[in-house]
Amino acid sequence: MQTEELFSQIEDKLEDNYYDKKTFRLIKKIYGEINDQKIKDHKIKSKKILPFYGYIVQDKCFGIQKNYNLYTQCIRSKQKENDYCKFCYKQCLKTESNKPLYGDIRDRKEQWSEKLTWKPKGHTKEVAFIDVVDKLQLDFEKVKKEIKKLGWRDIPECHLKIKKKKRKKQYHLCSSDEDEN
Repeated sequence: MQTEELFSQIEDKLEDNYYDKKTFRLIKKIYGEINDQKIKDHKIKSKKILPFYGYIVQDKCFGIQKNYNLYTQCIRSKQKENDYCKFCYKQCLKTESNKPLYGDIRDRKEQWSEKLTWKPKGHTKEVAFIDVVDKLQLDFEKVKKEIKKLGWRDIPECHLKIKKKKRKKQYHLCSSDEDEN
């Protein structure tokens, strides 16, 4: 946004107010509201949940995010001096392997199989994409369109199989009070 537009918006909101500390607070508040709208609009556009099945976006960070246990590529832009965004880079500095908390997406690509057994050290294993679609009530047709836009092949069957959850055994406690009477 150009500064002229910004000042015209500020003038519209200030109208007859006098210029002092209150005015400057109001200006900061207005500027914050304008920036917050931009940030919200950007987040809505960029938030897409897609499974990982071998494709890497080269201009994005090579870190892994735990995206509803799908363990997908980080969506932030890389820093100029390395392959990670600033958040993943900070994680690299804290881990022994000098990689982000959940690992590097290039390593994940080498280890990926259709059995969905990949699991970062000390964390839960990945889940099928259909489980996430059901949980978040996503429109699967929109997801397919998004994948076609990216030029990727269709989602493999391993991500579309619904696994039946095993029921836990129920244990009944016996009360010794009934036996005594």
